[in-house]
Amino acid sequence: MKNLKDLSLNEKIGQLLLIGIKGYILSEEMKNMIKEYKFGNFILFSYNIRDLNQLEKLTRDIHNEVIKSLGIIPFIAIDQEGGLVTRIKDKNTYYPGSMTLASTNISNAEIIGHMMGKDLLSLGINMNLAPVLDVNNNPKNPVIGIRSYSDNPETVSQFGNSLIKGMQEEGLIATCKHFPGHGDVEIDSHLGLPKLNFDISRIDKIELKPFKDAINIGVKNIMTAHIIFKEIDNENPATLSENILKGILRNKLKYNGIITSDCMEMKAISEGITTPIGAIKGLKAGIDLVCIGHSKDPQISSINEIKKAVDENYINIDEIDEKVKRILEYKRQIYEIMNHKFFNNKENLNIFNDDSNCKIIQNIVDSSLTYVNGKKLELNGKILLYSCKPYNINLKEDPNKGDEENIIYLINKEIPSIHTIEYKKNEYSEELINKSKDYDTVIFISFNAFSNPLQAKMINELNKICHNFFVISIRNPYDYLKFEKNVNYYTMYETTPNSIRTIVKFLKGEIEAIGKLPINLK
Repeated sequence: MKNLKDLSLNEKIGQLLLIGIKGYILSEEMKNMIKEYKFGNFILFSYNIRDLNQLEKLTRDIHNEVIKSLGIIPFIAIDQEGGLVTRIKDKNTYYPGSMTLASTNISNAEIIGHMMGKDLLSLGINMNLAPVLDVNNNPKNPVIGIRSYSDNPETVSQFGNSLIKGMQEEGLIATCKHFPGHGDVEIDSHLGLPKLNFDISRIDKIELKPFKDAINIGVKNIMTAHIIFKEIDNENPATLSENILKGILRNKLKYNGIITSDCMEMKAISEGITTPIGAIKGLKAGIDLVCIGHSKDPQISSINEIKKAVDENYINIDEIDEKVKRILEYKRQIYEIMNHKFFNNKENLNIFNDDSNCKIIQNIVDSSLTYVNGKKLELNGKILLYSCKPYNINLKEDPNKGDEENIIYLINKEIPSIHTIEYKKNEYSEELINKSKDYDTVIFISFNAFSNPLQAKMINELNKICHNFFVISIRNPYDYLKFEKNVNYYTMYETTPNSIRTIVKFLKGEIEAIGKLPINLK
């Protein structure tokens, strides 16, 4: 691999960008952009992934093209958090989400971390943008929620550190996010710029606790939050704040790893500040790796603006060299690992032929089903189950297409004695409610009723008129806060094929609800 002294300014700037591409292949246009603009690192999204074979070819092509053009291996990153945020949707890679893990035994987090490390490296991916270390102490949080382990900083630290340990022992670069903490907001930074008024003592005690612990065990990458913490920096979001990135993260917490920005195309940055100016300000504030995940124009504009900022000495070349040196050090560390697990391994995909991981994952998800309130489920007499079409919510809602993710389909197939009714996720229907009167036991699979008041209203009405009524939340445990307190309530923490299978197994009497609630629902 090349050394810092061998790199031109354009090549150095290329090392500071984490860019996204379109489609399932490395296009000729992108190959030319790598040659011209020296792009050094890539981030993959769901729209880049059709199946494992296609993904493996895409990453191999990216590695080959970047190494040929630059003489340096790229970081190839992905948000494979598990649960809600799962980019690689193969049966072997549907890892449990954060809150799912936190409702089970702590040892499961390290098991999944090792699994992630082995799987992603075998696919040519060397950086995982996980785990989320935000403490989700605000039920109204629209973007974190079940992506967090808990509303308790200690629980977040324990489970996050275990996942980091597993991934990094395999050689994968783990990324804790979103520094200094994204858990207590009510605005999605994809859509706007959240502002928080907490003083530094509160931030130190709650938000910073998991990050401090991750730094102590050697996490290699930290991603920033597009949030203004007014008591620390009244003007700049953390991603662009020297007070936060240099003052707190580098100087106070003594962190020496990579600092990566959340995507600079999110509206918290792109609207008003703009992506190219955000890239410059972020680098000046302390960012090492600027994520521009989706569009060609802001990627190219950012490169041109960064080069201009260096030419005009707004960003000192010594600052650039320090960032690139840090990045190259990590790339040298993973080069031998990639040689062994990917570059020189023609059987790298064989790891996915073994279904043992699927069984481990399913067992973990099974053990996350949590009894919360009221009497335990008993299936007596005629039984009716309400459910809506399943959705995988990942910042926007995309219907899952597989029958294995449809509760009604599986109930009709495997437990035909249970009758089913499909509801729309935000509706109140007297007609659907009246149908319950013919049944002895009624089960309602709630889906994000916390944010769908008409669904919550229908559940509360059914709870009044049905003698044997039970709710099982399949997406958001905070649904409970919208129900009458005498409701018989169980919860899960993700909408995935595994969690759907868990509910079917529970209704068949094959498993019990043994999960522990990792959040406060009082």
